[in-house]
Amino acid sequence: MNIKTLLKICKATGRTIPCDMQDQINETYYSESKAEHVPIADMDIVHLIRAFNKMKNDKEIVKAFDDLIKRKVN
Repeated sequence: MNIKTLLKICKATGRTIPCDMQDQINETYYSESKAEHVPIADMDIVHLIRAFNKMKNDKEIVKAFDDLIKRKVN
């Protein structure tokens, strides 16, 4: 099930959706398997979780994230 559909279900069941979610799901993610950028809204939840974990484990991204946190703290 894609993210757009899941958010519609959440909204229909009365769950409050943060106002920035539309902007967030309109962002794109580069899909290596498709060799193109795809909107996050169109990603299947399983693909989104795998992509997130792949990015999370990428050492360069982790280092950049750590550097950003350090700058915010200082």
